[in-house]
Amino acid sequence: MTEKVRILVILPIVYTEGLKGALEDRKKLAEEINRQTGGLVKLDAVSLDKGTASIEDAYDEAINTPYILEKVKKAEEEGYNAVVIDCFGDPGLDAARELVNIPVVGANEASCHLAAQLAPRFSIMNILPETEHLVRGLATKYGFLQHLASMITVNIPVLALEEDPEKTVATIAQAAEKAVKEDRAYAIVLGCTGMSSLIEGVKSQLEAKGIKIPVIEPLRAAIYTAIAWSLMGASHSKEAYRPPRPKLRKLS
Repeated sequence: MTEKVRILVILPIVYTEGLKGALEDRKKLAEEINRQTGGLVKLDAVSLDKGTASIEDAYDEAINTPYILEKVKKAEEEGYNAVVIDCFGDPGLDAARELVNIPVVGANEASCHLAAQLAPRFSIMNILPETEHLVRGLATKYGFLQHLASMITVNIPVLALEEDPEKTVATIAQAAEKAVKEDRAYAIVLGCTGMSSLIEGVKSQLEAKGIKIPVIEPLRAAIYTAIAWSLMGASHSKEAYRPPRPKLRKLS
C-alpha cells in the first residue's frame, strides 16, 4: 500500500475544557505516528456534537452511542481507512461494525488482546466503581477472564484525571505495584483512554521500583491495531457483523 492510511479517532463525548490535555496528547501522538511511518499514516481526532462530557456508566454510553454511530458512518463516507473508538468501554463497537465495512477498533478489546499476548496475567487500572461491572462484562465477552489477575479501582473521574497529573500518576503506579506484588499481574492495562498522557509517568515510577512489565495504554493499542489492520487489508467479519436489515426505524 503506497497511498496514505487515514484513521479517525472518535472521542465519544462532547468537548469540554477537561479534554484539552487529552486532545493535545492525541495531536502529539498523530505527529509521532506520522514520523514513525514516514508520512504514511494520518491520524485525525474528533469529539461528538451531542452527548455527555464523559462516559462513566451504562447510561452515558446509551446516550452517546447514536452520535458515535453518526461519526463512524461519516468516517467511512469521507474515505477513512479505519476508525478507533477512544473509550475503554468500547461504546457502540458492535453496532458500528454492523454499520460500516472499514475496520472499527475498540480500545478495551485491542489493549486486552495485546496484554494477553505479552503476558499470561494482567491487571486493569479501573477508574470508578460505576465502571467495574462494565469492564468485567467486556472481559467476559472477549474471553479474557482467565488472563485477568485483578481489577483495581483508583476512584478518579475521567475529567479529573489531568487536574493533578502527578497525584494521578502516583495513584495509578501505586495500584499497579499492588497488582504486581499481591495479585501476580505480569502486565498492566490502563483502564481509561483519558489516562493516555500519563503513560510515561506511570512506567517511570514502576521502573524506579524495579518493576519492569508492559504497561499498556489502550488508545495507543487501538490505534496501532487499526494501522496493522489497514496495512493488511483486514477488517471485521461481515458474517458476524451483518448490516442492519431494512425496517421502519422512528428516530425522532
